Amino acid sequence: MKKGQKHCHYTLGLDIGIASIGWAVLGNDEDGTPNRIIDLGVRIFDSAEVQKTGESLAAPRRDARSARRRLRRHRHRLERIRYLLVQQGVLTQEEMTHLYDKSDMVSPYQLRTEGLDRLLNAREFSKVLIHLAQRRGYQSNSTAEEAKNEKENGIIKSAILENQQRMERGGYRTIGEMMYRDAAFWETINGIRYHCTRNKAGDYRFTVDRAAILSEVSILFEAQRRLGSPWASVEMEDAYTAILSGQRSFDEGPGNDSHGNESPFRKAMSHNVGNCTLIPTELRAARADYTAEYFKLLQDLNHMRLVDNSGSHPLTQQQRAILEEMAFRSANLTYGQLRKKLGLSDEVRFAGLYYGEDTIEKAEKRKWAQMQSYHKIRTALDKVSKNAIQTLTQDQLDAIGEILTAYKADAARIEHLQSAGIQKEYYKALLTLSFSKYGKLSCCAMHKLIPFLQQGMRYDEACREVYQDHRTKEASEKKQRLSLNDIDEITNPVVRRAVSQTIKVVNAVVRIYGKPDAVRIELAREMSHSFDERNKMKKRQEDGWRKNEQVKAQILETKPGNRVTGLDIVKFKLYQEQDGICPYSGKPLLIERLYEPGYADVDHIIPYSRCFDDSYSNKVLVLASENRQKGNRTPYEYFGADEQRWHEFSVRVGASVRDFKKRQKLLNTSFGEEQGKDFIQRNLNDTQHITRVVYNFLRNNLEFADSAYSKAPVQAVNGAVTAMLRGRWGIEKMRGDGDLHHCKDAVVIAATSRSMVQRLTDYYQEEERLFMGKTHFVDPATGEVLTRKEFQQRFAPKFPQPWDRFREELEARLDPIDPMEAVMALHLSTYEPEEEIAPVFVSHMPKHTVTGAAHEETIRSRTETGTVVKTGLTSLKLDKNGEIEGYYNPQTDPRLYQALVDRLKKFGGDGAKAFAEPFYKLKKDGTPGPRVDKVKIERKSSLSVSTGRGVADNERMVRIDVFRVPDDGYYYVPIYVADTKKRILPSRAVVRGKLPEEWKQMKPEHFLFSLFKSDLIRVENSKGISLALAEKAVGEKTIQVKSGLFYFCGACIATGSIGIETHDRRYGKDGLGLKTLKSIEKYQVDVLGNVSKVRLPEKKENCQTVGIFDFGKTGGGNTSGFESLLYVNGKPYQGVDTNHGDVVFDDFSGEERS
Repeated sequence: MKKGQKHCHYTLGLDIGIASIGWAVLGNDEDGTPNRIIDLGVRIFDSAEVQKTGESLAAPRRDARSARRRLRRHRHRLERIRYLLVQQGVLTQEEMTHLYDKSDMVSPYQLRTEGLDRLLNAREFSKVLIHLAQRRGYQSNSTAEEAKNEKENGIIKSAILENQQRMERGGYRTIGEMMYRDAAFWETINGIRYHCTRNKAGDYRFTVDRAAILSEVSILFEAQRRLGSPWASVEMEDAYTAILSGQRSFDEGPGNDSHGNESPFRKAMSHNVGNCTLIPTELRAARADYTAEYFKLLQDLNHMRLVDNSGSHPLTQQQRAILEEMAFRSANLTYGQLRKKLGLSDEVRFAGLYYGEDTIEKAEKRKWAQMQSYHKIRTALDKVSKNAIQTLTQDQLDAIGEILTAYKADAARIEHLQSAGIQKEYYKALLTLSFSKYGKLSCCAMHKLIPFLQQGMRYDEACREVYQDHRTKEASEKKQRLSLNDIDEITNPVVRRAVSQTIKVVNAVVRIYGKPDAVRIELAREMSHSFDERNKMKKRQEDGWRKNEQVKAQILETKPGNRVTGLDIVKFKLYQEQDGICPYSGKPLLIERLYEPGYADVDHIIPYSRCFDDSYSNKVLVLASENRQKGNRTPYEYFGADEQRWHEFSVRVGASVRDFKKRQKLLNTSFGEEQGKDFIQRNLNDTQHITRVVYNFLRNNLEFADSAYSKAPVQAVNGAVTAMLRGRWGIEKMRGDGDLHHCKDAVVIAATSRSMVQRLTDYYQEEERLFMGKTHFVDPATGEVLTRKEFQQRFAPKFPQPWDRFREELEARLDPIDPMEAVMALHLSTYEPEEEIAPVFVSHMPKHTVTGAAHEETIRSRTETGTVVKTGLTSLKLDKNGEIEGYYNPQTDPRLYQALVDRLKKFGGDGAKAFAEPFYKLKKDGTPGPRVDKVKIERKSSLSVSTGRGVADNERMVRIDVFRVPDDGYYYVPIYVADTKKRILPSRAVVRGKLPEEWKQMKPEHFLFSLFKSDLIRVENSKGISLALAEKAVGEKTIQVKSGLFYFCGACIATGSIGIETHDRRYGKDGLGLKTLKSIEKYQVDVLGNVSKVRLPEKKENCQTVGIFDFGKTGGGNTSGFESLLYVNGKPYQGVDTNHGDVVFDDFSGEERS
């Protein structure tokens, strides 16, 4: 490609993982065949989940928001009660302000009890009403939410019931009286009787329901009116009760914010439902709707296939009818029950159900879940009357599914159930149910498709009958720039972030190289799995790796030399699995000859050229002579005509092969051309759901160039195929080499074209034909007798390559120093001497978010020299003077302090041993007093956040601001989440070994730039920087460099240092001191890995504003804040984002710029 030439015919390959994207642009010939590498790279990002637990990144924010709302509503309720007391003249505002100042702290429970029989004064009555408002009892306005949290609510309800029974047994009039008089609410410790006042962890004694508290309010007001209280009027009681019992409905959503603005979440789910994919004027149906569930049932029946030795077959109409009837009868069907009802023989299996080495009975215990919401509704209504669900129409069942999905509050549900004509006696049963999620289609669209599904058509076939080709947009609707707004099927945040980053890569490639001819994608298998499932997959991989290491050791016992290949491992595993018997001949395989050339082969049961199945279940270890005789045939084609041999073979396989899939392939009797095509398509293409979603998204929205791929420009490649090709093409994939292996994969994916698939088919057919039936190998020209290996080297076809010197070109393009020189050394005709090729630089997604918790949850008291925190006794230590280190204000209780010191000295200053047993404070008479678990310890001052009630540690450092002080070097100021909300940012820079108040004051004119995590910097140290090899990486343990480009990883205020890592994450350094650096410069990198220096003007005087760009906000959470890259004349000039909005241009006078 000539310098400056960009737009061209190309194929884009994408290797999409949950935290990485490898991409490659391959140039195409006129017929669409790839002929060279144009560009390649890697994009790295954090998966959108908590790395250690897999929890949602939004969970802490959501939990904190819920807690804030709960506390705000609690506080507001008490404020309204206090206002009511002042308004009604019970207390003046002054008296209310000082209500709790006096020392007459009588227990509120005592006042609640005495108020039943004596007149309470104004102060006492006010305290009682406030106390009741603080502890107003449990009540849910959603029966469904109670049922959903059955475990927790079960404990709460048990505690409520127990207190109701306790009241009846004790003859108590009110809850307050019971809690004051009953022994269950008192404890005696060391002879001292304590009144318990609140629930503790696992203790629900003080849990009561709202109705009991409201009853107490009524009894108390009535008693006070009878005793002549001027403040207990009926009007006052009504006003108080209204405030006490008020509770916001779930469906009403949150109230207004602190500025009086209505919350965007203040609407029911029904207002957020999307439009139908097929009929945009209709709303989507809830998944719990009868129509939606029946629609899914029909789809599953039409996709279900039964597998036997003759192949795979769809259900007959009669079988479909049987299973449909079963689905309506039971919610807990197993595949074993389906087998029994259909009367299937033991040779038949359900396609898609994993059997492995399990017995049929064990494997088919798995559930076939259908009509789940229908059965939940049926079960609930059966409690009202048997078969009550049959009294409802399908429209009413649809309405019930919609109502129980869209609304959660009982009142809203009842209102809509009434509108739908549902019988009143069903309400109570239905209110216990709650459903979630909506599908893609409306009931109207599904009603039109169902008649075709009932005939056995697949969904796409039915859609063609009703809506023609519903999946492909018109060319005019497609565009060169993709948007995440065009894909709403993906709700999983992990997958959504990966797709979002994929869109950025595609858009960047298209902007530079124009419309692609084709896009080929491969999605990581773990993409469609949960965090726990991914961990299990990882564990299985690690277990497999450990087993392979054990196998290697066993192989070396019988194989000469010290090198074990992957083929050796497969041979050994198959040898053990087959009990050392060749399945084709029945003869024993000799372990000592297993690795001898020409003795034993790993054979594809169904020839690879006919199925493209390289899985373990399609492999057996056989004598080489048998493999040559079998050739390009299935076992049945090999000796099925000989009934005696086929019978012996079938018996041998049935008795020894435990893997059902392998047994099925060995005994297949009807593997024809059509089945072969089906196998090839299945093994070439990735059919997992998430892959199909991305495939359809690209196919429907991206504009492609006119090319040989116009009819099918998007291909989802199976990872097994690319793994095979990578191995045969000699491309090593070593994860220990860092992140560059992702772009290697992308190149292989892009090269897996239709023509390559045909070439592979031809190659395997020719190779199989060449060796078929041969027992001796002779050179036909000379008559020379050859070994099999020599014959293969001379006459076997060469494995097809994408183009000549493909692997060498890929290695040259990945040269870390000068890829252009490496490419030119290959003398490739597809490159021009004037081309510019830079080393591949891995692009990292920057983390410029400044949201999150402002501080940690623990609130501490502030002192003149630090903060006070309650610390467990086991953490106490003695200083060199024999005093407790950091003990706060020991003179307040010298007896306790001395007892703690004595205990520590007795155990040599070891707090863990000293306080392994409970410690009790001594009373004046020397007898044990209250138990002491924690004491106050003073910590030295640190960066903290004032909360009004005290101070708390900062939660997260979002960035550092870097300064350069003339003649004094570099410094940085740490900026935390809380700092970003202040009008004036901190200006003290970290000084190692000093307290924050002793840090160095920075001047604004010395500011250089801000650094967020994953920002790119260039650092130089004249003495050299020692980089350590990352965990699991491969290479020298340490390397020494004087300068280089690195990604910023974070900062440590204790040492005044920063952390850095190389672009491919192979090397890094945790403690790089800024003071040791000769220079530090900020760079920027776009999504494709193009690097440019951030321009930092020394002054801004006499600058002319040529444009103001306000990109606004891009939403909340971890993706808030726009990110963009300014290009000048087609080259990256400067990054522009929420935190870096100024752009100062060089002097472009007299020049034209775009």
